[in-house]
Amino acid sequence: MDKSKKEEFMKSWQLFKSIGPTILSKIEEGQNGYYIELVSFQDFMTVLNFLGQMAAQFNVDYCYEEGNEYKIETYDYQITVIDFDINWKNRSTQYI
Repeated sequence: MDKSKKEEFMKSWQLFKSIGPTILSKIEEGQNGYYIELVSFQDFMTVLNFLGQMAAQFNVDYCYEEGNEYKIETYDYQITVIDFDINWKNRSTQYI
């Protein structure tokens, strides 16, 4: 994702967070995109829905450590956003 796309993604992300449901998340800029970390499964699914509407290319992962009382990781779901359709607002209904 180039610099202009990263800026557009962050604008869309901030708008999504401001008008959407309350989501406990952390977002970090990476070399080729963004890393989004989430605590709850419901938040994870909400963000996946948002990314799907953007026709985003992403990778998902989750942290599962049963019985680990010393678990340091507080974010259980990770999404790496690599790219998205810059014209998604005009075509978002096509991706649903």
